[in-house]
Amino acid sequence: MRAIVGILCCAVAIGSSGCHSVGPGVIKHSHSRYGDAVVSSLDAQLLTNIVRLKYRDNPMFLDVGSITESRSFGIDGGLSKGKWFPHGKSSINEVDPFLSFKNLQAPTISYRPLRGKEFIKHMMTPIPLSVTLGLSSSGWKLQRVFNACIEKINDVENAPSASGPMPRNKPNYEKFYEMTDALKRLEDAGLIVIGIDPENSKNLVLRLKPSASKNVDVIEFKRLLGLDQNKSEFRFEGNFLKASANDIVVRTRSLMGILFYLSHAVDVPEEHVQKGLVQTTICADGSVFDWANNASGTLLKVHCASERPAGAFVATRYRGHWFYIDDDDLHSKSTFMFISTLFNLQAGEASAADVMPMLTIPVGA
Repeated sequence: MRAIVGILCCAVAIGSSGCHSVGPGVIKHSHSRYGDAVVSSLDAQLLTNIVRLKYRDNPMFLDVGSITESRSFGIDGGLSKGKWFPHGKSSINEVDPFLSFKNLQAPTISYRPLRGKEFIKHMMTPIPLSVTLGLSSSGWKLQRVFNACIEKINDVENAPSASGPMPRNKPNYEKFYEMTDALKRLEDAGLIVIGIDPENSKNLVLRLKPSASKNVDVIEFKRLLGLDQNKSEFRFEGNFLKASANDIVVRTRSLMGILFYLSHAVDVPEEHVQKGLVQTTICADGSVFDWANNASGTLLKVHCASERPAGAFVATRYRGHWFYIDDDDLHSKSTFMFISTLFNLQAGEASAADVMPMLTIPVGA
């Protein structure tokens, strides 16, 4: 009994001394785990919705409203009956002391469906030109921003018919991509600047450095957009009806239009094509247009496999197959990060009237 009492006293002492450090320890170990889980879940949700649009299935977005974790610690101890053996005319029962520590974790996660008037409006409204151009000043390359977010500049089209369900006929995009290729080279060479018009703070302008007047990419850029070769500064305009001869007139996609555009390049199983589960785009000569190696496929490549891929950056299972982005495909990962950032920026917070009921799920230990 003295041994048992000693053990219990030690347990109480250990438990009471541990209480002083358990709080910081819980935060240290649980914060990163929950953070990683939320990021992984939201990445998989975004990829799943891009795949859904490929099949013309309705997308669905859930936001993690809150995560509440409760923990309880306890000590359980006692005596258990052990061996029995005879001892002369009497018998002796051995008893075994036992001691156990309990650490119970009970997280509660709340989900909120992103729906309602405000959310739908943000998803369907063309992204403001100021936001589109502002993304380039926050570190994103102009080529990626323009190819994803813009469907027309002046008379140059970037597959406007691809801003919805996959079109039946091949869209026009080649001239636009030639223009953004030249724009990329100018940006890399530091020959182009986008900023606020010094004469009118409401306007944004594109300025070419005077030293670049004879640059072949500058000449090509102006030629493709039909701009005056003798000018070096051009004003951005969002209204095709108000534009002057030397404005750069831009029509942007909506966030939903961007997701549709990227969905067209998603690789799908051949049996799904044969069953007519996805649309096939046809070229003028009757051949099948390959989205994966053209247009939106140059921005994001989503592969398909029957088994879960081992080296995937993000993967999701849909319609019995795995869809994923390779972890070493840095170009696609950059585009995926860009779209995720744009979604968080553009979707915004729903108003109080548009907040859907939260689904709260208690998760056992």
